[in-house]
Amino acid sequence: MATSREQEGQYLLDPNYIVGFVDGEGCFSVTCSRRSDIRTGYEIKAAFEMEVVVDDYPIMRRIYKSLGKPGQLYSFNFKRYKNWKPHCKIKVSNLKDIIEKIIPFFKKHPLQSKKQRSFQIFCKIVEMIKDKKHLNPKYILKIIKLRNNMNPTGKGNRKSNLVSRSAGNPLATP
Repeated sequence: MATSREQEGQYLLDPNYIVGFVDGEGCFSVTCSRRSDIRTGYEIKAAFEMEVVVDDYPIMRRIYKSLGKPGQLYSFNFKRYKNWKPHCKIKVSNLKDIIEKIIPFFKKHPLQSKKQRSFQIFCKIVEMIKDKKHLNPKYILKIIKLRNNMNPTGKGNRKSNLVSRSAGNPLATP
């Protein structure tokens, strides 16, 4: 009879499968939001996310477990879009989980698409956040410039605008 540890091991996915899934459905992101209650005037956060229709919840649960259960796995509905199916999402915004689970996994098992470039930039920004450089106004613009190069051809392209829509002007005094 298999022990629970052996059964758990059988539940884990091949890392190459996870890499392919993330290449297609994953997202490494960095947000910069204007916050008057923060000394620098901006809050900078890194996150890793994957979102699919809820029909794929069983595979998302296996990916979540295979990655070491980072962040949260949850389901939700889009109430304002009546014809949309419910979705499920893995969201990792906890810096510790990003540093200890997400980054090591994708360094050991590199992404195969253009998302690898986004991941490399993401790693640089996470390192700056870990070193608390995001709390220093002189690094905010550098982080935003790096972030804007993560996906220069995507629908959120901000290449011509160095700040996010929510960030305003990072050079202005908050």
